[in-house]
Amino acid sequence: EIKALNPKLSVPAGQDIKVYHRVEGSSTTGGVTTYLHAACPSVWTANLVGSTITWPADTYEAYGSGGMSSKLASTPYSIGYIDSGHGHTDGLTEIALQNKAGTYRTSLEAGAAGVGLAGTAAIAAGVMPSSPLADFSTVSLHNMGGKDTWPIVAISYVYLRKDLTSLGDRACLLKAFLEYIISDEGQALLPAYDAVGV
Repeated sequence: EIKALNPKLSVPAGQDIKVYHRVEGSSTTGGVTTYLHAACPSVWTANLVGSTITWPADTYEAYGSGGMSSKLASTPYSIGYIDSGHGHTDGLTEIALQNKAGTYRTSLEAGAAGVGLAGTAAIAAGVMPSSPLADFSTVSLHNMGGKDTWPIVAISYVYLRKDLTSLGDRACLLKAFLEYIISDEGQALLPAYDAVGV
């Protein structure tokens, strides 16, 4: 089945493919397992979703993004997962993932536009709350519709108390920081980190 989807893949007959996974809690594990469950729920069942899961005994451990990158770079015929920023910086080869519309893309092909389109699709589908006062803790931008969306998109958000008077002057610093990150100047920094703004 892998060869049918990847006719140019050249793996010697009988060659083992080492599968690496992160250990300890990892948001990357959470993202990848959420995507796998959304893309193929009959194979990647709900009990295999989360930042820590029980991996099959014939898989291999990697500690942190640096450890994963090192294992993948030094082990021929291996596969694992790492955030695209680390993977690109470390010169790793990435596979194309199939999005909900059936389009195969790498993160480089999808780019910031593909990430942004996932957010747009989430808003259109009512997945993203329309009020900043709503609960965002269950929002997932994984496998959103659209032919050009990137299927694994993490969302960052900030929870704040409505009343910050107990923080005194520190509340002013927090307010200034938050105003900066949503300002044009703060948002202009995001592309350097492969991030998409608000």
